[in-house]
Amino acid sequence: MNQTSGHRIVAWMKSLGHPRSWGRRRIYTSLQARAVSLAVLLALIFGVVFSLASLLSIRNSLQDQVSAQAQRDFSNQVARVQEGLDAAQMEDQQQYQSLITNLASSFQNDGAVNLVGVFMWGSGRTANSVLVPVSTDPTVASLISESMRSAVSGGSCGGVCYQPINLKSQTHDRAPGAVLGTVLNFSALGDLELFAVYSYASQQQSVMQIQLSMLIVIIVLCLLLGIVVWCVMRSVIRPVERVAVAAESVALGQLNARVDVNRHDEIGILQRSFNEMASSLDEKIEELEKVGTFQRRFVSDVSHELRTPVTTIRMASDLLESRKSSFEGSTARTVELLSGQINRFEKMLADLLEISRYDAGYAAVDLVEGDLRETVNSAVIQVGQIAEAKGVPIAVLLPQDPVISSFDSRRITRIIRNLLINGIDFAEGKPIEVHMACNRQAVAIAVRDHGTGMAPEQLAHVFDRFWRADASRARTTGGSGLGLAIAMSDARLHGGGIELRSAPDLGTCFLVTLPRDGLHEVPASAQPLRFRGDEELDPVDASGAGIYAGRSVAQADRKDDDRGDV
Repeated sequence: MNQTSGHRIVAWMKSLGHPRSWGRRRIYTSLQARAVSLAVLLALIFGVVFSLASLLSIRNSLQDQVSAQAQRDFSNQVARVQEGLDAAQMEDQQQYQSLITNLASSFQNDGAVNLVGVFMWGSGRTANSVLVPVSTDPTVASLISESMRSAVSGGSCGGVCYQPINLKSQTHDRAPGAVLGTVLNFSALGDLELFAVYSYASQQQSVMQIQLSMLIVIIVLCLLLGIVVWCVMRSVIRPVERVAVAAESVALGQLNARVDVNRHDEIGILQRSFNEMASSLDEKIEELEKVGTFQRRFVSDVSHELRTPVTTIRMASDLLESRKSSFEGSTARTVELLSGQINRFEKMLADLLEISRYDAGYAAVDLVEGDLRETVNSAVIQVGQIAEAKGVPIAVLLPQDPVISSFDSRRITRIIRNLLINGIDFAEGKPIEVHMACNRQAVAIAVRDHGTGMAPEQLAHVFDRFWRADASRARTTGGSGLGLAIAMSDARLHGGGIELRSAPDLGTCFLVTLPRDGLHEVPASAQPLRFRGDEELDPVDASGAGIYAGRSVAQADRKDDDRGDV
C-alpha cells in the first residue's frame, strides 16, 4: 500500500468518527435504524426480565424439590439405622463400635446419589460415651457448624434439623448443599447424633444450562426480530425514499420526475398520489409559463408599438411647446401639463421595455473601467431639479481618491437615480445622504433618507414589480412602481445586490454592493459597508464605526472631508 492510499484510508476513518458517535448519528437520522434498535432493545429487555423470572422460579422449584428429596432420603435412612440399633445385641464396646461403622457405611451406600458423607458420634447428652466418631468422608465434620450440633443435641428442631451450606465441587468453587441431622436412640451406650451432607451441585448445573440456553434463545430471537423489522422497514422506507428523491428532483425543476407504482397498499397510494400531484403541477406550471410568456410578449409588443405614436405625440408637443408664448395662460398651462405627462409616459415605456429585456434574457452589461464617483455625481445631478422642487437637500460623501471599477455606467446611474427618486418621494423635506466606501474587492453605496419609512410588512414587497407604498400614491413624482425592481435587476446583473432597512418615521436606507471587477459576487466578509442588525438603519464600515452617527448635513456637504476608503 502506497502512502497516498494510506492517507486516504486515514481520512476516511476520521470522517467516520468514533463508532459510538457514528451509530448515534445513524439512529438519529435513519427511521429504519431507529425502529430496529427500538425493537431489539425492547425484545432484549423483555427477554432478560422473562428469563430472570423464569430462572428464579425454576431455581426455587428445583431447590424445594431436591430439599424435600434429601429430607425423605434422610428420614428413610434414619429409620433403617434406628432399626439396626434397636435389633443389635452386642456384648462389648468393640462390637458396638463396629456396628456403628457398618451402619454409617450402609447409610452412605444406600443413600441418595447426592449424599456426600455421613457423620455419627455420641450425643452431648451422654458425655460418658466412649464411642469414637464415625465419618464416611473426612471433610464432613468440618461442614457441620456448632449451631447445627447444638440444635441437634438440644432437640430444638423437633426431629430432623436442616441447614443450607456451600460445598466445593469439581465444576464450581461454591455449590449449594444441605446438612441434615437428628438424634438416634442407642440404649446400650446412650444416644447418637447422626449428620448427613447432601450436595445440590447437579441441580445448580442444570440451572446454569437452562440459563445458558435461555440466553442463547434470547440473543437469537433478538437477532431474528431485528432482521424481520429491518426487512419490514426496508420495504416501507425504500419506496418512501424514492418518492422523496423524486420530490427533490421536482423541487429542482425536473418536473418530469416520477416514481414506479409497484405496490397496492398504502405505499402504492402514496406513489400514485405523488405522480398525480407531479403531473398536475407540471400542467399548472406549463399553463403559468404560457400565461407569463404571453404577458411578457404582450408588454413587449405593446411597449414597442406605443413608441411610434408616443414619438409622434412628442413631436407635436414640442411644436406646441415652441409656440407656448403665443397662447393664452390656460392654454399654455395645458401645453406644459401635456409635455410633462408625455415625459412620464416615455419613462414608463422605457421601464417596460427594460423589464421585457430582463424577462427575455437579453439584458447584458457593457462593462467599462472608470471612476464610479463620477457616475454617482451624475445621478445626483439628474435628480437635482426634482429634489430642489421638493425642498429635499442631498448630501454626497465620496472618497477623495478615484474609485476605479468595471461597471455599466448607464445601469449604475439608473440604480442611484431610482433610489434617490424613491428617497425624495418619502423624504418629506428632510435631507438625503449618499455615502460611498470601497475596498479591493467591492464598492458600497448607501442612500439614506429620514422620511416616513416603511412598516415591516411592506419591506418584503419593495422590489416587487408595480408595487408602491400607500404613502406615496398621491405624490406627483410617483412612478410606475418598476424603478426599484429594475434597480435590483441591474445590481444583480453586475454580480451585486441591494439591501434594505426601514422603520416608520425613521426613514429608509438602501445599501448597494457591487464587485469592483463587475463579474464576481461579493462575499459577506468583503463588504465595505454592512448593516449592524435588522433594526439598525445606518450602515457601518468594516471596522464597525457608524458612517452617519453624529454628523450633520452641513458636515456631509463639506468638500474637504477626510474620509477615504473604508
